Amino acid sequence: MTPGQYILVVDDDDDFREALAEALSEGGYPVQQAPDGAAALRRVADEQPGLVLLDLKMPVMDGWTVMERMRQDPRSAATPILILSAYGFEWESELTGAQGFIPKGVKLDEILERVRKLAGPPPLRH
Repeated sequence: MTPGQYILVVDDDDDFREALAEALSEGGYPVQQAPDGAAALRRVADEQPGLVLLDLKMPVMDGWTVMERMRQDPRSAATPILILSAYGFEWESELTGAQGFIPKGVKLDEILERVRKLAGPPPLRH
């Protein structure tokens, strides 16, 4: 992530989304949240995130549609997306457009480790 960028957590489960956002924030990452895919795309259009943590099954607009639209937009085509979902995947090819998959139910520290691998260390605080 470059300075000024943030991690966008997109999930319709308020408790999960807020717990993950809090853990990321405590880990030093700037975070924004979206409760559904349409809200996520509005945030992405306003200010590009450095990483998107994306649920797949959501009301209003699902994660597959969000990922497809982000990949079609030159401004967000290269933005890393990490899928967080209760769905399981047998083949990485099922995740075309994403940089990885984390099943829901794993510990927050495992999610943070994957975020560090994709986004790099959190930005320095002044």
